[in-house]
Amino acid sequence: MNRIISLSLIIGLIAVSCTDPNTIGLEVQPTSDNIIISSANFEGISSVTESEDSLRTDEALNLILGGIDDSEFSFNNAGFYTQILLTENNTDLGTNPIVDSVVLSYTYSGYYGDLQDFTSLDVVVLQEDIYKDSVYYSTSYTLPVSTGISHVESFSVSDEASESPLLTVKLSGDFGQEILDLENEGLKDNETFLENFKGISVFASGENTMLYLNPSGSNSSLKIYYHNDESETDTLSLDFELGGDAARINLFNPKPLESLNQVDGKIYIQSMSGYKAKIEVNNTDSIKSILQGKAINKVTIVFDVEDGSQSEYTAHDKLFLVRVNEQGDNVFLTDYTVEGENHFGGSLDNDKYEFNITRYFYQLLNNDTYTNDLYLLPAGAAVNANRTIISEDIKLTINYSKL
Repeated sequence: MNRIISLSLIIGLIAVSCTDPNTIGLEVQPTSDNIIISSANFEGISSVTESEDSLRTDEALNLILGGIDDSEFSFNNAGFYTQILLTENNTDLGTNPIVDSVVLSYTYSGYYGDLQDFTSLDVVVLQEDIYKDSVYYSTSYTLPVSTGISHVESFSVSDEASESPLLTVKLSGDFGQEILDLENEGLKDNETFLENFKGISVFASGENTMLYLNPSGSNSSLKIYYHNDESETDTLSLDFELGGDAARINLFNPKPLESLNQVDGKIYIQSMSGYKAKIEVNNTDSIKSILQGKAINKVTIVFDVEDGSQSEYTAHDKLFLVRVNEQGDNVFLTDYTVEGENHFGGSLDNDKYEFNITRYFYQLLNNDTYTNDLYLLPAGAAVNANRTIISEDIKLTINYSKL
C-alpha cells in the first residue's frame, strides 16, 4: 500500500531530494493513506537568515537605480558604474565645437516599489578604469553618496504606461565640453576615448523607488548637442551607446544582519546582496528509520509566503534552492540540472514556493558525501530589488511505497 509522510517543520527547512530512476514514480497517492508527523515529533532541523556577502554584477541585463526605506529590511540603495562608448570612429567635431546641451536617457523595463521621483540623482565622471573583460561584484566599489558634486541639472521619469518609458537626465554643459575638448584625436575610436574618459557613476536616493534600467534599450543613449563654426546656428550631435560592449557594474549598499528587523518564526530573503536562508538537516536517522523497506517516489518541499508581507512590496517571482557541497560551494540540486526547471519548481504560485527535491533527498539519505546544508536564495538577485518573507512552518512531503 502507498503512503505519504507530511512533515511540517517549524524552522526554515529547505530540505532534501532525490531518488534514482528506479524509485521515481507513483506521482499520485491516495489521500486516505496520509500519515502526518508534526514538527514537535521531528527534531534536528535548523534555519538561520544570513547576510549575502556580495554578488557578481558586471554586465547585468538591468541596471538598478534608486532607494527604498523598508521598515523590515531597512534601507536598500543601488547605483552603477558604466562606460559610454562612441557609436562611430573618426569623429569630426569641426572647428571650435561648443556644447548646447547634454541628455542621458535610459529606457526602463520595470520598477520596484512606487514609481515616483527620486529624492536626488547624481552623475559623476569616473576617475578609475573599468573593463568589460573583468569580473566585478556588488562590493567591488563603494556605492557613492551625494556630495553636491554632480553634473545633473534636472531629471524626469516618464509614466510606465507611455509608449517608451524613460529616465531622462539633463547634464551640465561642463560635462559635455570635457568630452568635446578631447578633440578629434581623442575621439578617433573607443580605445583612445576610454583612455581619456573612463565612464560615469550614476547613483540616486529615494524612499520607495527602484528603477530597472535597460542599457541596450532602443532609447538608451547619451547625446551631446553642440554647434561649431561651420554649423553656425545649426545643432549637431555626438552620440554614445550605453549597452553593447560598455562595461557596467551594479553597486549595492552593504546589508549587515543587524540592519534586518527580524521577527521569530520568519525567514527573510532579499535581492541586491541582501539576505538568504541557510537550512541544516541535522538528523536524518529518524527519516531513514521511517523509510526503511520503502521506495521513495516523490519528495516536495513547500515554503509559504508570510501573510500580509506583500502589502507594500511583492515577493520574488522565483526562488532557488541549492546545496552546499563538501568544498563549501553552493551547487544546484540534480533535480534542477537533470530534470529541468519545470520539474524542479520554485516559482511563486498562490503565495507558495514548491520544489521537487526527490533526487537530492535520496542522495542525502544514501550518499555520505552529501552535506546537510542548503540555501534558499533569490533568483535574479543582481537584477531585481524584491524581498520575500517566508513562514518557518515549512512542509516536507515524502511520497513512498512499500517494497
